[in-house]
Amino acid sequence: MLSLLTKKSASNGKGVLVLKTDGFGLRGTVITGNQTELQVAASISSREIDPVTALTEVITQLKNALGKQLPSNTLLLHVNAIPDRVEINQNADETTSSNLAEMMRWEMESVVADQSPLWDLSWLLMGRGYISSSQREELVQMALDEKRLSGKHGGRSSLKLGEGEIAIREHFATQDQVSECLQIQEKLQLPDQRLLTQWRPLPTPEIQDEYGMAETTPAQPYLCSAMPMAQHLQWVHAIKKVGSLSGIPKLYLRQVYPFAGSTTPLIEDPHGTVLLTEFHSAYVYCALLEHGQVQDVVMVKCSSHALDVDTFAESLHTSRFTDATRWIVANIEGQSVEFISQLETLINKQAEFLPQASSARLKEHSVIKVNALAEFGVVSHFLGRSPLTVAPLMGMPPPDPFYQSKRFKVAMAIAAIPLAIAAFEGYNYHQIEQLETDLTKKQTTLANFKTSRGNSRKDVDQAKQDILIYQELENELAGIQYKKQLVEQVMIKRQTFVEKLLPLLSENINDGVILDTLQETDWYQFTVTGRAVDQASIDNFNQVLSINLEALEMHITSSPSSFSSDSAITQGGIYIFEFLIKRKVQS
Repeated sequence: MLSLLTKKSASNGKGVLVLKTDGFGLRGTVITGNQTELQVAASISSREIDPVTALTEVITQLKNALGKQLPSNTLLLHVNAIPDRVEINQNADETTSSNLAEMMRWEMESVVADQSPLWDLSWLLMGRGYISSSQREELVQMALDEKRLSGKHGGRSSLKLGEGEIAIREHFATQDQVSECLQIQEKLQLPDQRLLTQWRPLPTPEIQDEYGMAETTPAQPYLCSAMPMAQHLQWVHAIKKVGSLSGIPKLYLRQVYPFAGSTTPLIEDPHGTVLLTEFHSAYVYCALLEHGQVQDVVMVKCSSHALDVDTFAESLHTSRFTDATRWIVANIEGQSVEFISQLETLINKQAEFLPQASSARLKEHSVIKVNALAEFGVVSHFLGRSPLTVAPLMGMPPPDPFYQSKRFKVAMAIAAIPLAIAAFEGYNYHQIEQLETDLTKKQTTLANFKTSRGNSRKDVDQAKQDILIYQELENELAGIQYKKQLVEQVMIKRQTFVEKLLPLLSENINDGVILDTLQETDWYQFTVTGRAVDQASIDNFNQVLSINLEALEMHITSSPSSFSSDSAITQGGIYIFEFLIKRKVQS
């Protein structure tokens, strides 16, 4: 029986590849290290729009820079993955996994539609580098003025100009540049707007009545993320395709993260309440963190208009953010110092800045460090840090059941070898005992023969035969004892392996997982069972453990993420899981 809970997480030798896409470009960053210390190994950007083309360019350059050290574990940061904190009124008799998924989709549909920046032409023009941030603000304001003017004249289209026409008229951009961004905008308009969602339940705060008795809260809070399913599949297919190209290592998309909230795993203040503000080019994200959990969220879109400091400060005064004892800023996209100084005055808090305010050590040049804050944050989360601050979406779907693969028969044959060794050892032990008994009898016979000189010729011939038999048995005994020594060496090697495996399991459990049992079902084969607060915590534990099992040449053949909703049994909100750890089959 094994029952462990720990925050420690080991590092991966090759690191993690983080892909960050804003819809009109891609940056690939390789980050190495562990939960407490991270650094950038290489970072490459592409301005290609097509995912396959952009990814091929980035991976090729990273491979040239890192060679065999290019990692296969991949995380995706997508601008159109949107997070939120959702509260659902639940009925224990009616709330099932499918019903909850549908409720989350309903809750997140309007949030994704409101916050998604990919349909704003001015934002695309700035993202492609054709206009500056100040020109975008001016362009947006002029478009709003045109809209108001059109309303005064009865909405006649002849008086209404869009952002593209205004950009050309004011010589902010050329006709070709506007046409290019309109084509990008058209490609981003997905015909299928169904959402992919992922969520994890947050601890429900205890409420007491006037008599000091605990009351049951009607709503369950969840940390949720969602993005259009078509965009998710687009990147899954791109990573599969590029990972199958000759000369490029196979890539595994482990998780998809939103930009917003990506730096929350870098914050750790067990005694205080922290207000984290992330400045992205498309939106500003504010989260209230208390004891490593998200208590409140405000997200303000700014891809279609300039961010007004007074309006933004007012949104913080209407929530629980005034309770924060610290204010930490992740200035990822370079918001002006003047804006932050004004905000300090309006909310009456002194800003602390990442990466200096991070509890993790981020080793890199200061400019790269600030630009890679989102990447540092999601890698920290992937390695098991702060599981209740981000709700990542799933990566690639689970593979086919392992028993359907061609290697399964080979694996079964290898699994039978330890059983054969065990049976062989028992049989050999019996043989050795029998041989030793026979040898003792022969030695007694030979001793009697030497003392008896009056034996007949027949007895002499029999004695010679006995001597030959004795010598054969002696040689056979030496061979069996040698085989027994080999078996004992295998047993010692196995014991050393188990001594390495047990600490590895304990060091990779996140806050949302508890292991119940570790049972050895065969040599180098173990069944692990446990409980978790949600499926995402199981996936997180599985991913981190899979990385670190590589050092022992082990892998998880039955992945928790492959379980269907019927397989992930829920008892009082607790997920029960079971998976199999086995030795890798050498191809």
